Amino acid sequence: MSHLPEGVPPFRFLLPAGWEEVPADRSGVDLLIRRASDKLRAQHRPDLDAEMRTLLEVAYRKMQQGRAFALYLQTSADEMPLPMSITASVVSGQLGGTLDRQVAGLFRERDAQFLRDDRTIVRWETPATVRTGTDPGTAYIVDYLVPIPGSGRRSAVQLTTVIPVPDSDSETNAVVSALVELSDVMVSTFTWKPSDS
Repeated sequence: MSHLPEGVPPFRFLLPAGWEEVPADRSGVDLLIRRASDKLRAQHRPDLDAEMRTLLEVAYRKMQQGRAFALYLQTSADEMPLPMSITASVVSGQLGGTLDRQVAGLFRERDAQFLRDDRTIVRWETPATVRTGTDPGTAYIVDYLVPIPGSGRRSAVQLTTVIPVPDSDSETNAVVSALVELSDVMVSTFTWKPSDS
């Protein structure tokens, strides 16, 4: 991970086969859109091509809103790529303070929970309406907050998973639930790398 912002130590979490980390900028997103479009057009799936474009544009907008530095998603697969991405960004406490008040608000207003028993990762979900072009679509968003060691809880890495939901039926809901579960499993493996590695 060569493009970490200042103050963010190296970290890792397990990515499934075929997943990749790319820089969180317009060129990285455009590269992914081209790659996904080429693959999905070759498989005669314009519906999934549109879904993947929506996913990537939503992820890019989220990256612009925050101090995003990396995007993780499946870039190669024997089957169809999974319609899911994870964005990593840095968040800081207001006016140089801790994140404690914001985190308390997440528990109070967003039904946040701890992801792991060690209570180091805060997790919350947000269904959202997104717009790409003229048609509004729906995305399911899962956020995770991991305090940065040595920051005195003033800074954290936020991982944001975006899952587009083209329509809502029992089959779609089952797919979304499975992707949310996959996201939780991936982020639950998050660890800070030792300083000598």
